Amino acid sequence: MNEAMNIAFVFDDKFCDLFKVAVYSIAKNTRARAAIHVVDCGIAEENKEQLRKFLSAFKNISSVEFRLPQRIDILEKFPMKSHFSSAIFYRLAIPKIFPELSRVIYLDCDTITTDDIANLWNEDLGSCAFGAVEEDVNFSDEKTKLRKMKEINLPKDNHYYNSGVLLIDTHKFESDKIFERVTGFLKNTSIYLSCPEQDAMNLCLADNEHMALSPAYNFMPFAPLAKGYRQNGGKVAIIHHASTKPWHMNKTVIKLFHLCGICRYSTEMFLQYWEYSDCVDKKKFSSGNIFPALKFFYKCLFQPIERHVVRKFCQFIRPQFKKPKRNV
Repeated sequence: MNEAMNIAFVFDDKFCDLFKVAVYSIAKNTRARAAIHVVDCGIAEENKEQLRKFLSAFKNISSVEFRLPQRIDILEKFPMKSHFSSAIFYRLAIPKIFPELSRVIYLDCDTITTDDIANLWNEDLGSCAFGAVEEDVNFSDEKTKLRKMKEINLPKDNHYYNSGVLLIDTHKFESDKIFERVTGFLKNTSIYLSCPEQDAMNLCLADNEHMALSPAYNFMPFAPLAKGYRQNGGKVAIIHHASTKPWHMNKTVIKLFHLCGICRYSTEMFLQYWEYSDCVDKKKFSSGNIFPALKFFYKCLFQPIERHVVRKFCQFIRPQFKKPKRNV
């Protein structure tokens, strides 16, 4: 394809710095031209000017455009965890906000691209409205996956996918009324959705309406099964820091973990994020709290031991409470 790749983001003022890092990583790893499209969910004019100036430095970023979405009450008032905002829903409105685009890549702001994103752009969607990475590789284990499926009443045979990276055929997305169906579901559901728009997509859309993309395009470094994917030679093109955030971490502590060989697999990707963020603005990403770093250390090292001990204890104690069989 000779046309510029269309890459969309949806965010507000709080994510301007993360957006810069995400786009910087795209520009550094992609040869083809890219057009950036931003759904403006509350970005101050001075921040927009700063972002335009920042993006103008990249020869392969052909343009950047900010557009306001039409606000929808059900999305603005939907109950969800405090770290989410209504901006998460407006990724589904990208085909309506940018109707002139025929294909678009959507990325969360907490992603960095480590390979040429043109590979994702050229993926064949077949007859599907969008492509997404199924989360089998990102769940910690099979039990965690089944627990999530049970939590939202999703059939066990379905493939739960992550909405942080989407390849969208906008015309098909519109003709299949994806936005209307998901928002209609949100309006009527009584199920608590911990990941609102992602859970809703998985629940109200048929399992065959998405194309399963390679885990390389939405790789979550903290997930144990993802580690196995990489160790088996799996390629990583887009890293998605969906759970543990590098910008919350203390760099010195993480570097020390890495040097000591502690959680080297995950810390390597944190260091990779900082390589890009330092090029964007070293001061803004230089601090970081020691407590999230220690929590990360606990999760990686002590939590698996704790789970193992609890599981072994339960295996030992459970038979003690079983009633003995009566002899007939």
